[in-house]
Amino acid sequence: MVNTTAFMAAMRCEWRILRLDPALWLVQVMIVATVAYALHNGGVMVERHNAAVAAAMTEEAGRLAHLRQSLADIESGSAAPPSMPFRDPRNALFMGSGAAATHAVLPLQPLALTAVGQSDLYPATLRVSAATRDTFIFSDEIANPSHLLSGSFDLAFVLVFLYPLWILALTYNLVSGEREQGTLALTAACPVPLRSVLAGKLLVRAGLPMLFTLAVVVVGLFIALGDALLSAITALLALLLAITLYGVFWAGLAAAINGLGRDSAYNALLLVVSWIALLLVVPALINGWSEWRHPSPSRAEMVLAVRAAAVDGDRERDASLARYQEEHGHSHSNGDALQRGSYRERTQRRLAVQELAMRRVEEIMVVHDQRLLQQQALSSRLGYLSPALLMHLALAEIAGTGHGRYGAFFNQVEQFHRGWRDFFISKAKTETWLEVADYSHFPRFSFVEVRAPAFFGRVAPSVVGITVLLFCIALVATRTLRRCRVVG
Repeated sequence: MVNTTAFMAAMRCEWRILRLDPALWLVQVMIVATVAYALHNGGVMVERHNAAVAAAMTEEAGRLAHLRQSLADIESGSAAPPSMPFRDPRNALFMGSGAAATHAVLPLQPLALTAVGQSDLYPATLRVSAATRDTFIFSDEIANPSHLLSGSFDLAFVLVFLYPLWILALTYNLVSGEREQGTLALTAACPVPLRSVLAGKLLVRAGLPMLFTLAVVVVGLFIALGDALLSAITALLALLLAITLYGVFWAGLAAAINGLGRDSAYNALLLVVSWIALLLVVPALINGWSEWRHPSPSRAEMVLAVRAAAVDGDRERDASLARYQEEHGHSHSNGDALQRGSYRERTQRRLAVQELAMRRVEEIMVVHDQRLLQQQALSSRLGYLSPALLMHLALAEIAGTGHGRYGAFFNQVEQFHRGWRDFFISKAKTETWLEVADYSHFPRFSFVEVRAPAFFGRVAPSVVGITVLLFCIALVATRTLRRCRVVG
């Protein structure tokens, strides 16, 4: 049992000592500087995303207005229909496959500025068309790959990588420093439980950087978001809980290593090695193992599949045309009606090629999606070996930029893509012209936000994983501190 009087006395004494230590004030300056800079970068990312979405919506509105006006001129007889089908606003196939394509947008959550997550891998909008899915899912390179490898300096980076260092900087000599100065033996000689004194010292040394980090994060988010932060109170509470649990884990690790009874230099070295292993080595091994176990098809395979389908579609159309001409003769009228350059033939050829490409690409996309889900599932299971990986996953889900929310977005985009194709392909197969009124009834994408239970379902596994690791390290710390040597 912890002696309350000794515990409180140890906290007061430790605070008096620690406030004279320059390391405490240096840590606080670093917390303010890094959190402020990370939130600034997050705000810039959000502004860039909103600007890209606004530009895409403006471009789409202008493009559709131009097509609608051109179609109205054709219907009124003031303009002649274009000779090329891909320029004709009446052609459902070519309009649905390109000129009339619409944008699908995943709205940002209020805390999106805290974690970049998956948003640096995908563009702000997806231009959905009647073509194959890969043409808009993997069509844009939004950042230099070398920059993506180095990551972004966002709040998630600060909390995952730098936050543990602040705690370790004040707790690495929790016991060893007292032993080296000879004060631990004097404390042990007093009629108070040593564990109460050590618990009070640990709470002050680990609690101060944790509490200060929580306060700076809340103040920074309030300055950046204002009243909008109140609408994300659930996500904010989840963020604060994750920060607290993650910090307690590292404090427990420092206490466990201090309990080994070695000197301060040894503790510092072992804690740095542990930081490197848990934050760099283990996550890299997990990602590498997941990719090796479930390799996904490359973008090159999809491109080759589309090209092969296009070639096969052209060959099938040429063979069908040759058989028709052979059976019905080569009269001038038939040749004029069925020539390859005719309007109708070009449309039907494009439809046949697109249908064949769609089947082939979907086969590859299904394999790609399955392998990606398998990689994510394996990484999630192995993530219990690294609290850093769990913390990063939790922060991304809290920010709304994690695998879960993006997975829901892509599922809805896939369903919308089917509806979009049904709308235009059905008209193309029946050779029905688009009318001006049809432009007002084009399908429009609207993301359906997940409910609170789904949000907790995405965040809970990572938070529970950190909690499990926390209890494990707490048991180890309790055992080592109990056997800790008072003198060196």
